[in-house]
Amino acid sequence: MATSTQDGPSTQVHRRVWYRTTMFNLTVVSACAFIAPGLWAAMNGLGGAGSADPYYVNSANSVIFCLQFLVCIFGSSIIANIGLKWAFAFGMVGFPVYAASIYCNVKYNNTWYIMFACVIDGISSGIFWLTEGAIVLAYPEKHRRGKYLAYWLASRIVGQMVGGFVTVGVNAGNAEKGHISVQTYLVFISIQSIGPFVATMLSPPEKVQRADMTPVVVNIPKSLKTELIAMWHLLCRREIILLLPMIFQSVFSEAFFSTYNATYFTVRARALTSLVASTCVIISNFALGFFLDWRKPSINMRAKASFSFIYAFEMSLYIYAMIVTKDYESRADAPVLDWVDSGFGRGACVYILMLVGFNLMYDYLYWLIGTINRDGGDIIRLSAVVRGVESCGQAISYGINSIDQARFPLSGAVAVNLSFFAACIIPSAFVIWEVGIINEVKVHSIVQDEIDDAAAMTEAAGPLTTEIWNENGPKSDD
Repeated sequence: MATSTQDGPSTQVHRRVWYRTTMFNLTVVSACAFIAPGLWAAMNGLGGAGSADPYYVNSANSVIFCLQFLVCIFGSSIIANIGLKWAFAFGMVGFPVYAASIYCNVKYNNTWYIMFACVIDGISSGIFWLTEGAIVLAYPEKHRRGKYLAYWLASRIVGQMVGGFVTVGVNAGNAEKGHISVQTYLVFISIQSIGPFVATMLSPPEKVQRADMTPVVVNIPKSLKTELIAMWHLLCRREIILLLPMIFQSVFSEAFFSTYNATYFTVRARALTSLVASTCVIISNFALGFFLDWRKPSINMRAKASFSFIYAFEMSLYIYAMIVTKDYESRADAPVLDWVDSGFGRGACVYILMLVGFNLMYDYLYWLIGTINRDGGDIIRLSAVVRGVESCGQAISYGINSIDQARFPLSGAVAVNLSFFAACIIPSAFVIWEVGIINEVKVHSIVQDEIDDAAAMTEAAGPLTTEIWNENGPKSDD
């Protein structure tokens, strides 16, 4: 259907196709987040992927994150050549391989396969982290980004919840310290194996049909040299430099609370704390997502209020974690708490609240990065920067937590976390206090990258054609 007038341009009205909508494509990404990193987190949330010796698994995990860091540097050029959709599908391949290696370690005491699997997983998951981050930043309508980010992260946590249910069910009778039942890993492997097939349902950026008619523009050059130059220019931006410490620190605590869970709790208690923590994370993340999308306060107000709350919350958590770990380390025999033991709730709260703070920071960081995006090409690069620096932080964190407690106690890991946390507050505050201010006016909608993207599409399509994606006619369904 097309209409035209003498006084205006022609308008083409297209009916939106359900599998091209933002909601469907973010559901595909969320399903993959549930299948792959969600179940990966379910295993690692048990401490050392549920093994009896978390220190070796932590050192193997550090290999994954080192490779992810390298892949993220060059990953945008890979995506440019094979496409976002197929890069996303390839990124799902390594997760079941990793789960299988943990199964072999627990069942057969095999160690070399873990390192081999970590190499495969590090390369493929590096591509996955990069493409996943780019999709959740680029595909949503800007005024719905907070809700979609919460939806995406909630799906990952649901994966951890389901993993927790499975683990509690299989290991409910195990009130001892050690590894979880090997049957648990067979469930994880089976589910993760379907991940690459689910990922192929993703629509390419140019075919996505947003509700507000704006195009999804993801422009990246196929030349590695050109892309590296563009990446360098992005890294030289003032706000990116100032946010690098915050990005580095945002995931640094993961190795600590994972190792903490494995050290001080029985198998079934580890599974229960992981399950309860996942439920708390989903509730808190959706609350944050709705607040970040609430357009009554300005973007600047939302950014500052969320930053202040999350950092005050995390600061109190680190102090609490230091008190509890110091108490446990001062005892002649380190406690191994079961869910029927006195003091279980006090110890479990460290893990549960640390996981909540970790995910609140993660959600907020991606929303913040989305507000400083300038064009479609920068989406991939910003995702590469975030994922690369995150991986660098995780590699170091898992490396630190691979050291036996006799040489480096968990309270020392808390102190390192707290030091990095304190160091990133002032640099990130310089950026956050300026977010959402355009020409000295505090705006209520994210508009910077929309203007550039719309202008680019208008120039490419010509001045006489405007496409309106709508389910029922020419009126926008915003």
